[in-house]
This record gives sequence, structure tokens and C-alpha cells, in this order.
Amino acid sequence: MYRVVLTFLFIFHISAELCACRIWAVIAKNDLVLNMANDEELEFASYQLGALYDQSQYNQDGWAVIRYGINLDPASEIIFRSELPANQDSLNYWTTMNTIFSEQSEIIGIAHIRTATSGASLIPNPHPWLFQDSKTYSFVHNGGASKELLYDLITNNGSDESWLEQHPPQTFGNGDWRDNGWNSVVDSELIMLLIMKQINIFDDVLVGLESAFSMMLEGGISPYMLNSVFSDSESLYVYGGSNGLQFSESESFYSVMSSPPNNSSISYNWEPISSGELIVLKKQGMTRYPSFAVVQSNEPEIIPPLRAQLYPAYPNPFNGQVVIPFRVPSNRNSLISIFNVSGHNVFSKYLSFSEKESGNITWQPDKDTKHSLTSGVYIIKMTSGVEVKTSKIMFIK
Repeated sequence: MYRVVLTFLFIFHISAELCACRIWAVIAKNDLVLNMANDEELEFASYQLGALYDQSQYNQDGWAVIRYGINLDPASEIIFRSELPANQDSLNYWTTMNTIFSEQSEIIGIAHIRTATSGASLIPNPHPWLFQDSKTYSFVHNGGASKELLYDLITNNGSDESWLEQHPPQTFGNGDWRDNGWNSVVDSELIMLLIMKQINIFDDVLVGLESAFSMMLEGGISPYMLNSVFSDSESLYVYGGSNGLQFSESESFYSVMSSPPNNSSISYNWEPISSGELIVLKKQGMTRYPSFAVVQSNEPEIIPPLRAQLYPAYPNPFNGQVVIPFRVPSNRNSLISIFNVSGHNVFSKYLSFSEKESGNITWQPDKDTKHSLTSGVYIIKMTSGVEVKTSKIMFIK
């Protein structure tokens, strides 16, 4: 009995680590509206919305969506929030999401399904965060950041709280943010307030975003914890960390997802957004900024010896296949193995020189294993010389 309890707790612990907020966004191209998409594109969109719906079972803190349309006010009837996961709120979910592709005015949709990592949790999903100015700005975030660090960045280490006094973070009825209410403040809203302060200072969205992200990176926040989509009601600004977000392009629209579906019958490809990269999606086209925000330093650069790294696999959870990114010295024997939670090896592969150069391999459980695998958590183990790295993935059939 003791072993059974330990096994259950172990599985629960690593499964919980896999649960993270999920992001989806879409923007029409070429002065089109989203309901002008053709049947193949609508099927592609349906697969995306179905995948987001399925992922909600791992994100128990509600879902929300904002829709930007022509001459519509996003602060009124076109934002929907729910305290339930989408799979427990299916009528509202499908009615609201299908409207994005059926109304004659919709140009942007941004959705978020939440696993609370900070602040109030028993509330309708507060993403997308809104900031009303001359435009309605919005922000969705997948990751986590220190609220104390963000406070210091916004207030110049506590010396100037005027921006927070003018735009107080929400505490959802749990007191003043300066006191007990601070525990209910969500880190994502503080990130948006930092972004909007920098945009206000520089009077430029792109420069403001660059300044805000550089400040957060310099403060020690990993790019992997800053996957996000920001909108100024006309464009999408998508920031990625370690392939945490991917995008796809069709004739009528761009799509962005944190965990896109894998379906061989759909001809559209998903491309990961690299760590520290910003992609700006507008109706006129796409612009990529590969090294958008960097940490400034006056110290001479010291290049450390190359160490093995195993980066987060994606998509995660997955069904058909999963990409395992890594970094290993090209002159070192390196092995990637996958185990189930009982410790049984289900896949092993020594990396070839070309695989080391490309920095990733793809695992397809149905093709790369002798026996059919069950849904559940699996452990990736990479051994490179004396270095050993592990990570976790969830397979859903």
C-alpha cells in the first residue's frame, strides 16, 4: 500500500508540472475578415479549437477569449470569461469560439485556458488582460514570474509607485494591492502593466515591448517563462521562449498556439518561435525579430564550455508525435531514452552527427516502439558523456 501511495504521488507531481496555461490566437490577413476563410481553412481552425478544448482538461482554472472586430468595442460584449475549464463549459465554449469565424466583422481572436500559478484562482479566467487607452490593448501569458521583481521593475525598486497608483492591479475583492490583496494579484497583469508603462514612455509599441522584455530578462526571468501574445487591437505581437509557441499561415489568416494539433490530413505546417524571438503579425504580413530582447552588460563576454542541454519537448501533451530539442557537443556519444513511470525503457537512440547538428529528434510512439503504448506520463532521459538530463512528457492517445 505504501508503494502504491508513493507511485500515485509521484505521477500526480510530474503530471502537475505538465499543466501550464495554453494560448491560441488568430488574425486575418489582407483586409479580410475571418468568416471569409475557405472550407479547408475553417477545418484547420476547427482542429485548433478542438485541440484547445481537449487541453482544457489539464487547465482547471477557466478559459476566456477576446474578439477584435471592425468598429467593435472589445471591452463590452466581445470578451467572454469562464471560471470553468472549457470541457466543462462546452456550450459556451463552442458558441463563442465559432462566432469568431461566423460573424462578418471579426479580424482577431485571442483565447487562453488557465492553470493558476499566482494570485486569485477561483475566479473567471482574468486573461486576456485589458488596458484601455486610445486603443484597447490585451495580453495573454503562459509562464510565471516573480511578482516582487515585477513590482521593482515597475516602480524603480519601490521609489515611484505612481504608475501602479494610476493603474492598480486587480485583487478580485480581496483587499488593497498594497496590503493583503497583494496575494491575489496575478503576475501576468504586472507584466502587462510593465509593458504598458514602457510603451507610454517611448510612445511606440515595438520599442516599449523591447524595453519591457529586456528589463525582465536582465532581472533573471527566463524567456521560457514569458511566452505571450500582446495586441494593440490591430496586430499581434508574439513572444516565444524555447519553442513554447508556434505559428502557422494559411491564405486568409495567421494562427498561433502553445500546443498545436497534429493531424496528417491538414496541409498547414506549424513553425516554432525560437527563444527570445518576437513575431509581429499584421494584416499586411509578418515580421520576425529573432533576437528581440537581450540582456545588456558591460562585462566582456565569456564563452563557457559547451554543456549538454535538454530543452522542453513540444507539443506537450501530445498525441501523434513529439519533438525533443537538445544541445550536445558534436564529439561526444549521446543517448536519448524514454521510460514509462514504472521505469521500463520504451525507446532508445544514439544521436547521429546530423541529429546533433540539427538539435532535435522526433519521437512517434506508434512507429518507434515495438508495442502499443498507453496514455500517460513518460520520462525523457538524455545521457551525454557524464552529463544526464531529464524531462517529462504526456502522451494522449
